[in-house]
This record gives sequence, C-alpha cells and structure tokens, in this order.
Amino acid sequence: MQGQERENTVSEASAKPTKPSTQIGLGIVAVGLVGCDIVRTHVEQVTGNTRATYAPLPRTPETEKARFVLNRVAFGAKPGEVAKVTKMGVQAYLEEQLADTLTEDPLVNWRVNTLDLQEEVRSAPENTADLSNEQLLQETAQASLLRAVYSRHQLRETMADFWTNHFNIFALKNNERELIPVDTETVIRPHILSSFRDLLLASAHSPAMLSYLDNQENKRGVANENYARELLELHTLGVHSGYTQKDIQEVARCFTGWRLRTSGDFQMNFIEGVKTPYKAFLFDANLHDEGAKFIPFLNLSLSPKGGEKDADAVLERLATHEATARFLAQKLCRRYLGYVPNEIVERATKAYLKNDTSIRALLRPIILDGLKLEATKRPLFKRPLDFVVSALRTLGADTDGGVEIQHALQDMGQPLYQWPMPDGFPEKGAAWTGSLLARWNFALSLLSQRGGGTHVTLTPLFEGFGAKSETEKIDALLEGILNQAHDSPTLQPLRKGILAHIQKAKSAGVSEAQSLAEGAALVLASPPFQWK
Repeated sequence: MQGQERENTVSEASAKPTKPSTQIGLGIVAVGLVGCDIVRTHVEQVTGNTRATYAPLPRTPETEKARFVLNRVAFGAKPGEVAKVTKMGVQAYLEEQLADTLTEDPLVNWRVNTLDLQEEVRSAPENTADLSNEQLLQETAQASLLRAVYSRHQLRETMADFWTNHFNIFALKNNERELIPVDTETVIRPHILSSFRDLLLASAHSPAMLSYLDNQENKRGVANENYARELLELHTLGVHSGYTQKDIQEVARCFTGWRLRTSGDFQMNFIEGVKTPYKAFLFDANLHDEGAKFIPFLNLSLSPKGGEKDADAVLERLATHEATARFLAQKLCRRYLGYVPNEIVERATKAYLKNDTSIRALLRPIILDGLKLEATKRPLFKRPLDFVVSALRTLGADTDGGVEIQHALQDMGQPLYQWPMPDGFPEKGAAWTGSLLARWNFALSLLSQRGGGTHVTLTPLFEGFGAKSETEKIDALLEGILNQAHDSPTLQPLRKGILAHIQKAKSAGVSEAQSLAEGAALVLASPPFQWK
C-alpha cells in the first residue's frame, strides 16, 4: 500500500513544466558566473543589503567545532557564519539558538509574508480552500524552505522540520492541502521550542490531524482507533513502551466525538483569536462514549460522563509520562547526534520531566553535552532537504524556494508534506542512498544559471577570499563551500580531481567561468558535502 501511495504522491503533486534534461557531463553545462539577482535586488530595496560575505576561515581549534555544530544544529553554514561562531564560541551560539530571541532576518519575513497562502492563513484561514491544490502545495513548501534557508533561528527551523515529521500529515489525503498550512502556522510553529504538552494539545485539536487520522469517524459504539494508535505509538509513548491493544481501544473511546465542524456557524478555533466558519475543531457530545474508562498502561480511570475532559486527561497523562520523555529524547538524539547515548537520553528525560515538558530543557543535554561526545563526530548522511538547503545556504543563493527547488526535492524522494505514512520522512541515511544521481543533477542545475527563482553567483566567494589565479579560486571553492581548510589532507584528492577537470575543460575550449562553476558543482556532489 505504501508503494502505491508513494506513486500517487509523485503523479498528483503537480505537473512539472517542460525543462531541459540535466546532463551528467560537466563540460556541457552552460554557466553564467554573475547570475541574475533581480529578486534579491528588489528585496534589498525593502529590507537592506543581504548579500553573501565570504572570508578565509580562522585557523583555530574552534573552527572545526563551529563547522560541525552548524552542520548538526543548523541547515549548514551560510557565508561567514563559521567565522562568526568561531569568534563568539560554540557554547554562546548554542545558548543563543536555544533562547530563540534573535531578531529575524527581514528577508525571511518579507519573502514568507508576501506569499498569497500566508496572507490567507493570517487573515482568513477559511479561504485557503479557494486556492488551487497546486498553489497550496507549492506555497506551503515555499514558506518552509525560505525559513530554512534564510532564518537566523536555525535550531528553530531544524526543530520545525523535526516536529512536522513527528506529527506528520500527508498533504495528498482528503483535503489536507488546505488544512496543513493552518496546522503549520498555528500548531507547529508557535510551540517549536516551548511546551510539549501545549504542542500535543494543539495537535490533538488540529482539524488537519483529526482529518488525516480519521477521528471524524470515531463515534460512540463504532470507535475508530487510527488516531489513538498513532497518538501512543508515534506522538508520545513509542511502540516499545509496553502499552497494549486494550490501551489503544480505551484511548479511542476517550476521543469519540472529537471531530471537525462542517457547518457555516462561526466559532472560536482552537487557537485563540482565529475565527473560522469551516473545518474547525468541534466536540460533539452526542457522539461521545460516556461510559467509564480505564487505561491500564497509564493507570488512568475515568468516571462516566466525563465528556471532552476524558481526552484532555489522556493528553495530560501522556505528555507528562516518563515513556514519552524518553521516546522524545531518543528521537532527538537520532536527529542531532546520529545515535542514542544512554547517558544523554537519561539526562534529557529527567530535564523534560523536571521542567514541566519543556522542549528547551529536553534539548539542552542533547545539543550542549551530546554534541561534545566523540562518537557523535561520526558523519551523518544528509537527507535531501538537508542537502538542498545547505547547498543554497553555503552558496549564498538567492531563491524563492519555488517549483525548481521543490521538483529537485521530489526527484530526490523528499517532496515536503508528501510522506504518505504517519511516521514522517525517515532519518536513517540508508533510506536516501538512492538519491545520489538526483543530487548530482541538482548540483549541476544550481550552478548552470538556467533562470527560474534561484540564482547563484560565485563572484562574492572569489572576492571574499581574494582569489585571483585559477588555483586560488579552486582553493576558495573548497574552503567557501565546505568550510574546511583548503589544504586539509582529507580534501586533497577532491582538490586534485577538480584541478584535473578544470584543466581538461579549458583544453576543450570551455571558459574559465564555466569550468569553475562546474568545479563548484563537483564540490557539492562530493562526499564531504553529502555528509554532516
């Protein structure tokens, strides 16, 4: 069934416009070094200068730590960021990200807020149904990509991706395309680093989640267990925590009558201050099972006629359960550390329970202590989203996050909001090794300047490093893109290969600009950039 749904995902998402086939032969890619910064120039008239600023890396022991942390906590480093974090110190950078109090880059707000869909979500969420399926999918993904590429709050954005997958909703099921944008802006984003209790409660009341997991069909006498099962297995306790089918059945009874309002009457939505006449949460007492309930695993007894409070009690017990704390700590360790060290899991579990389900408290031992462990330094294979966003960031790209980028992610197997199963896109690197050809094609396309909504120029990189000669420019590419010293022993095979390619291209009459851009594509396609 999963394979069938995946096939439908690709065919339904949006029809691709005709575009030139990407060539693997580097020598035939048409490249323009300067590129077209029309969109960025227009943005700068509103927001001020946001151009990429490159400079040689500091040669200190802290530089490698800064590069490593930016690859794990952020979506990679943007130009000059490794030097900035080296100067301020890794500890100070992580504390700043955990505090989440940075002033946002005006480029982010300008780009995101001018999307039609964002305007509807803010002012009239009931009108999202009036937008086409294609626009709903495209602009929902655009908002996520723009924030990931440009936001100064990088921990918040990698956590936004984490929670989007933790509470996964498949955009191509039912009418989820029109519900996910509101879920993203009113359920996920307000609670990214705050309280898991509040996040869980908001998700349980989300029309998008209730629709996706069929709680609309959960009624007295004919309980639908889909939401209850995923609530326990994926959202809170974890499949190996020890609960049984009896627990699922009893939890499902607690959520009978939790559904979507479909009448035209206005009501306050589950987010204070948002009025919607359609598809808002509704507790229907007439459909609720009012019998006494007992959930063995939670040791929770509920008296008859508890109404909506039955499910509220379940959510409270789940949010504060030790198994939930441990499950979340294990998942976050896999996300940021690549493995699950017991001592970090236990520390994070205790911090979560002691601090009233605080997500920040849960994260602190993982990113402040876990990232220091020697075993954590083992490289992790980037998922397509991490690869694409890190490429755009390191090159200082001017992007609208539009169809070209989204088609590239689809080709790599990770079209945003389109994973059909409720467990979210996989973290394991083995799930993504089949995307290598699509990654190479993306690298070539990105540097080929074919137009569209994404533009890259290598001129600031060369100028920032003071690179004049061909050899100096190759060294600048290695250091500017990979954020490693160009004379590092591990980079010498790659450096030698790029030099040989450029010399061969020049002998075939290829311009220096084109051959250097091909060299940049080779760096993006190389193993050092595929891993973090």
